[in-house]
Amino acid sequence: SHLFLVKGVGEYQVLGQTVDDAAGEAFDKFAKMAGLGFPGGIQVDQRAKTGDSSRYRFPRAMLKEPHLNFSFSGLKTAAQNQLMKMTEEDRRTNINSLCASYQEAIVEVLLTKLALAVKRTKVSRVLITGGVSANSRLREAAFEWGRKSEVLVVIPPLRYCTDNAAMIGYAGILRLNRGEQSEESLGPSPRSLPGDFLFPDQS
Repeated sequence: SHLFLVKGVGEYQVLGQTVDDAAGEAFDKFAKMAGLGFPGGIQVDQRAKTGDSSRYRFPRAMLKEPHLNFSFSGLKTAAQNQLMKMTEEDRRTNINSLCASYQEAIVEVLLTKLALAVKRTKVSRVLITGGVSANSRLREAAFEWGRKSEVLVVIPPLRYCTDNAAMIGYAGILRLNRGEQSEESLGPSPRSLPGDFLFPDQS
């Protein structure tokens, strides 16, 4: 998880970053601990929609620190401790509220640091990308914050929130339009060469 100030194509300044687990990793690890399956972020998001986000109070690390870094390892540990205290029946009964409370902690940290970054840099537009940008609660809260703060919040459609060729392809177009070209050259080659086989003459 990172906060970048984007000044132009290829001009990126790191404002903040995670010091341990990334937000997406925190979602996936919680889902694994809770036995929700994979992909964890989606599982947590879906269950959180019918849960009570105020039911459990999970820590929000470094919210009052002046820097713009994130930390989610303490949140993960707190969630693990909470799960260990619960019986199997308690987990099943309260899993949606556990997900909602855990999710809310991550979203609050991300948006608090984002708001601080915007205040310091005085930018009027922010872009939220990556796998966690698909989280419905983050999207909802980010757009709401943007409206109140008069900041344009841009989040890609869900199909572009995971790894896809469109991102790197568009980055290449922008650089090409600036006259940038790679000095590397690649030619076609077969996947396997005769020398790759131990007994090339045997079929």
